[in-house]
Amino acid sequence: MKNIFAILTFFGSITLATAQTMTMDECMAYAVDHSVSVAKQENSLDNATINYKQSVAGLFPSVSAGVSASANFGRSIDPETNSYTTVSTFSNSYDLGASMPLFAGMRYVNTIRAAKVARERGYSDLQIARDKVAMEVMRAYTDVVYYKETVTIAEEQLSASRKTLLQAQKLHELGLKSAAEVAEVASQEAGYDYMLTEQQNNLAMAYIALREVMNYPQGTALEVAPAGDILPAIGSVSLESVIDNALSANIQVVSAGLAVKESKYNYMKAKGSWFPTISLSGGVGTSYYTNFNSSAYPAFWTQLDNNRGAYVGISMSIPIFSNLSRKASVRSSRNALRNAELEMEAARNAVESEVVQACRQMEGYGKQYIQAVKKIEAAQLAYDGIAAKFEKGLVTAIELQMSATTLLQAKSDCLRSKLQYMVEKRMVDYYSGIPLVEVE
Repeated sequence: MKNIFAILTFFGSITLATAQTMTMDECMAYAVDHSVSVAKQENSLDNATINYKQSVAGLFPSVSAGVSASANFGRSIDPETNSYTTVSTFSNSYDLGASMPLFAGMRYVNTIRAAKVARERGYSDLQIARDKVAMEVMRAYTDVVYYKETVTIAEEQLSASRKTLLQAQKLHELGLKSAAEVAEVASQEAGYDYMLTEQQNNLAMAYIALREVMNYPQGTALEVAPAGDILPAIGSVSLESVIDNALSANIQVVSAGLAVKESKYNYMKAKGSWFPTISLSGGVGTSYYTNFNSSAYPAFWTQLDNNRGAYVGISMSIPIFSNLSRKASVRSSRNALRNAELEMEAARNAVESEVVQACRQMEGYGKQYIQAVKKIEAAQLAYDGIAAKFEKGLVTAIELQMSATTLLQAKSDCLRSKLQYMVEKRMVDYYSGIPLVEVE
């Protein structure tokens, strides 16, 4: 009880501050903007974009420049006579070269294709991360709304119980109720008081969970908007159309399809390692040489001009044996492709099952909500009638408690079925192509 009191005191102090009232959509949007998992996926997408640009740049020539300088003392080769002599010399050279692949078994092309698909899959995985966060917030949000309503119901029930207790005490003073019956009503009032405290504690825990999934500061006041009224649209959803849309456009299926496509390109790239590699290269260079003991050598700029030369060439590398690395790479990439195809099939089956489950549950909760509304009306009439009889001393406190419990359970069932219907309706809309949260 001390812990409960401390929690309620803490959240009571938060309520004193100006609480920001947020709808479910606003909570989901806030969570997506501040989610750590979404931020990590954005970094992964940036890496995929960098890899794609790098793979495209692999088709362009690689250019390099070099400068070297050396001083020799003692015996060395005279560049003029090409014979050994004992002199002190200084020489340096300058070169600029470039090379580019002409053919590599389509490895560079398939690398670009795989990187491009990986970038597309990065966008899909980012949306999946956003959807997961939105779903977590949606369920945490409905928990808060549920416990807010149960707190209100408990407060109303406690108020009615206290009123009944006052009536029982007056009837006892008139001799119409026994002391045992008054004690029974007082016990009921204490039970409803305990239930209110329990629901307030549940509400505090639900707010903590909601702030956690939203990455919202725990010390900042937060208020959620009420659920509002609903009108279940029973039988208005075409299960086949929802399934068809989900299997063709749901982001999980799209991501799995892109994973298969990427694995195909990686497999083709691995098979390309068996083909020869043809490269084109070319460059220019010049040099300077002087003898420390002689001034007969041409000037620096003159030598650079006279010693300038250029080259161009084509080379071909033929793979013969590489310690089975190419064979292992082909097999592993082929297995990766098979696994991706299996994951694709599993993703389609999972999405289809989720769609069927969401549609069936939406219809079921909608029917339950309609019946629960009728049940509340009947339970309320029964309770009002028994309460009126209790005031006249015609029924016992136990009968009144049973009627109150029935009414309380009917309100709780109606609230739960209402919120569950709203969640499942939102999931059916999601599988139908309506995003959970709009992101710019």
